[in-house]
Amino acid sequence: MASLSKTLNYLAYGQVWRILYDHQLKVLLVEMRSSEEKEVCFSCIRLENQEVVWEGLQLKEKWWVTMAGVKDGFLYFNEFAHDQRMPKVKKMEKLDILEAIIVQDNEKDPELVDTALGIQNPVIYPSDSEHTSSLVEFLEGQGFHPERDSSIHYLETASSINFCFMEKQGDQLSRRMLICSMEGDILYNQLMDKEVKEQIMDSFFVIDQMLVYIEDKITLCGIPLPPTDN
Repeated sequence: MASLSKTLNYLAYGQVWRILYDHQLKVLLVEMRSSEEKEVCFSCIRLENQEVVWEGLQLKEKWWVTMAGVKDGFLYFNEFAHDQRMPKVKKMEKLDILEAIIVQDNEKDPELVDTALGIQNPVIYPSDSEHTSSLVEFLEGQGFHPERDSSIHYLETASSINFCFMEKQGDQLSRRMLICSMEGDILYNQLMDKEVKEQIMDSFFVIDQMLVYIEDKITLCGIPLPPTDN
């Protein structure tokens, strides 16, 4: 089976903070934050062809705002009161995703908005899990040296086996993204983070046969997975 390669390689306007997906429009919505500038901005990318629909969008509130979810073609934002101790939601705004304009109307804000519909997230196996030893054994058989006292993120789809794990690179800890075929052949192998202190909860997810992850906190990457046999 041929190796896989990135089709999405989007350099963000700061640290990628959150990613949402609109199933109706089939777009990724990306929240990016710059702690130095105290600014947050947003981008919209079509998953199918990686077209940037719009990018660098900012609201009037430059920092105390975050994506809340999507519903009926709208992206909802929560704006917070400026309170460092325990910020509370001050108001909700909504954006027409395709038009990239804030919509102000008299409609009541929805109580529920989609945040992770249809997204496949990996199972996180801690170092003391009975499954971790077999995963470590498999990875070592592939020539890798996963940290035995760290968790392994694992997701099996219909056409691939996907890992995120910690390993030593010299004196530094790094995180690696690995995609294998169902037969165990390596299809994709890439460092996610060159320098980390520990395994991070967020690693990757799969949506519509695309594996999405963030490289070095600032680059949004997408790998089309092998087609499934019907």
